[in-house]
Amino acid sequence: MNENKRLIALITLLFLLSVPATLLAWGFGLPCQYEESFLGELKYKCRRLDEAPGQRLVVLGGSAVAFGVDSALLEAQLSDYTPVNFGLYAALGTPVMMELSLPALREGDIVILCPEQQAQALSGYVGGEALWQGVDGAFSLLRRTSRRDWDALAGAFPRFAAGKLGCVLSGQAPSGEGVYCRASFDAQGDIVSPLCRSNRMPGLWDVNMPVSFRPGLASPEWIALTNDYIHTLQARGVQVWYHFCPMNAAAVAASEQEVEDYYDWLQGELDCPIAGDPRQCIMDAAWFFDTNFHLNASGKTVFTRQLLRDIKAMLADSSPTEIPLPQPPALSGAAAGTEAGDADCFTAELHDGFAVLTGLTAQGSARRTLTVPALWQGCPVRELPAQVLVSDVLEQVSVPQGIARIQDGAFAACPRLSAIVVEETDPAALSVGQGLLEGTAADVLVPASALTDYRLNYFWSLYSSRLSPAPEDVP
Repeated sequence: MNENKRLIALITLLFLLSVPATLLAWGFGLPCQYEESFLGELKYKCRRLDEAPGQRLVVLGGSAVAFGVDSALLEAQLSDYTPVNFGLYAALGTPVMMELSLPALREGDIVILCPEQQAQALSGYVGGEALWQGVDGAFSLLRRTSRRDWDALAGAFPRFAAGKLGCVLSGQAPSGEGVYCRASFDAQGDIVSPLCRSNRMPGLWDVNMPVSFRPGLASPEWIALTNDYIHTLQARGVQVWYHFCPMNAAAVAASEQEVEDYYDWLQGELDCPIAGDPRQCIMDAAWFFDTNFHLNASGKTVFTRQLLRDIKAMLADSSPTEIPLPQPPALSGAAAGTEAGDADCFTAELHDGFAVLTGLTAQGSARRTLTVPALWQGCPVRELPAQVLVSDVLEQVSVPQGIARIQDGAFAACPRLSAIVVEETDPAALSVGQGLLEGTAADVLVPASALTDYRLNYFWSLYSSRLSPAPEDVP
């Protein structure tokens, strides 16, 4: 009997030891799979910073920098500096981008911190899975990360390793979709894509990503980490400035006084100067693309022009910034629906030719399954707002093609909800925020053919652990 117990214990131990060894083999031993994805650009941004000659002008942040900075314009106006666009993805974490840049910076450089004006970017957040995908094929970059990142990296590694194996077995390495792929970056690390023409957001702003100027938006942890970074660079002879990122005016509810108060608060917290006026970075909706921080091609010129003026002011450079302003792109509105769904189960109001869902009818409140209408009384429905689905019995809701956005918290008032069926095959066509699944334990079922695209999508990747393929018989 004791021999059997010892044998079982030995087999169990060997199995437990084999699991991490297998995951390590998948994660580190398999060929790089994320080379052509959006995050695949990370190692090239690090290499570009390492190799850029002379004095560098490094603009560091998230995707607002990637979409918003024109390095060629910077170089033409500031010939003494080599510009480096060191912005990629806020979900990596701003402190991670600071850590990755630190070994390459040297005396004479200028670093402009330009994170998104939202809580995650101004916190100590570390995006473990995004970071693994970004360093795939260049794992030596992990030496630049700090010990505070290790828990997030360890927790995300099993999914990363399993994802690489899945890619190898399927023979389909992720390449991203639309503008969100490495092919969208030019040799200077700027996003340059013909897709970034105009504002494609329903209502011209993303309600899931309001732009806040509340006091204390930047967390104490972020303030401490940023000041440590500033002090380290200042000791090397590197100038560090803070600059506000481009912000969609339609998403800003703060008054001018509240913006000024936030500026004063932040200036008192940071141990570096703030370049420019945040009010000059609050830009008309026509200049934006698909989020409240991503500029279209014309908007990028407008923001870079302002950034140059602010840089020159900091350098006491009185030379003119002669960059003609482009014409703003036409505002196009939103996607139109093609199917009615359960229109008779919803109430709505009509505004400017679109239907805005407001709630459920008595019939809708009694249904266990519902399909959000893409048309209501012949008018297109652009989004599923929060507080529309309020039901104690709803178990499954379907979101058809034609819906362009789901607001944060849209499913929070449905305690029995177990499945959210998304019919859209292109994740880039359905905008979601960081609170999509607030208050619900429901799984998100997407078309099986698009599952990988959803898991790698810039917005949907936050929910990769909750995404599953929809069975073929699920409407």
